[in-house]
Amino acid sequence: MITFDQDPYKPSNAFGTAPEPEEEAPEVALTQTGNRMEDIIEEADLANEAAQQAEQEEGDAMPLPPFSKEHMAYFYKGNLRSGMSLEYDGTIVILGDVNPGAQVKATGNIIVLGALKGVAHAGSSGEPEAYVFALNMNPVQLRIGDLITRFPDGERSKSLKNPEYAYAEDGVVYVSAFE
Repeated sequence: MITFDQDPYKPSNAFGTAPEPEEEAPEVALTQTGNRMEDIIEEADLANEAAQQAEQEEGDAMPLPPFSKEHMAYFYKGNLRSGMSLEYDGTIVILGDVNPGAQVKATGNIIVLGALKGVAHAGSSGEPEAYVFALNMNPVQLRIGDLITRFPDGERSKSLKNPEYAYAEDGVVYVSAFE
């Protein structure tokens, strides 16, 4: 921060005319506190260079924190038919249906913007915090982490018009309406 101090006891010329020759110009002192801007920029540049060098020494990529793969998503547009399989290391978002006989496997979450009638395995690397979301959920088999569950055979109630999501808690898979 820069401040200017002026001696309040010395007369100043308020009208902008030149001071008389015997009168001295007011004293101005420059006071500086904190670091210089050049020093701050230089320290930041050195820190960035050190971080880049450390990253290069460690390898291609730094390890991700646990279950951060939810930020990496694969979008698939279309329906998965019987015999088709879709697998991804992260979250999968499907813009379509997953029909019976089709399989979806993700290390992250599975989001189906359509009907889920096939097999879905979220958190396939053993992640129990993964979830499965579908606009119409009626899978043949649903897996979350290491847990496996089957839905009842036959048609589900037509009164369930809300989207649903499945999640694991205390070793049990729960399916709830998404409101």
